[in-house]
Amino acid sequence: MFHRKRKLFGRKKKGGGDGQVALQITSMADIFTILLVFLLKGLATDALQISPSSGTVLPNGIRTSPLNEVALQVEVSKDGILIEKEFLMPLNEGRLTHKDLGKDGFITVMNERLTKERDRQKLIAQANDTVKIDSRAIIMSDQSVPFATMKPVLRTLASQGYSEIKFAVVKEN
Repeated sequence: MFHRKRKLFGRKKKGGGDGQVALQITSMADIFTILLVFLLKGLATDALQISPSSGTVLPNGIRTSPLNEVALQVEVSKDGILIEKEFLMPLNEGRLTHKDLGKDGFITVMNERLTKERDRQKLIAQANDTVKIDSRAIIMSDQSVPFATMKPVLRTLASQGYSEIKFAVVKEN
């Protein structure tokens, strides 16, 4: 009976009849390109690395999800409040004073800064249809900051449309 030889690696060279097979590099290069893109995409979706300023000790958490999105970063330390690493206002051992709060319970300076941020986002969204106004915020709060300080921070963020708020914690082992 007549058996056909299978081609495993490509085509036989036409001139010689010596049975040598030429390796097709093009398809292997395509495979390596796809693998490279896949690996780079996997690295791009790793957890977001955030670093609070020196002296801020994040609380421990049992159940954590990775912070893999870009969001407004708010830091509340014993010394003050920072938005996007920009010092906003001082705190006295993590506590607000009555003069820091407006009549509506919002932190006045923080509300003004968030209004500017919202205006900037609206301008970008008007110029580019693919960009949407962001409603996400990540809070890095020192573990010694009292809830009496955090409550106005949360109220001020919510008043400006930040509805998806996550707290940064250190995962316990």
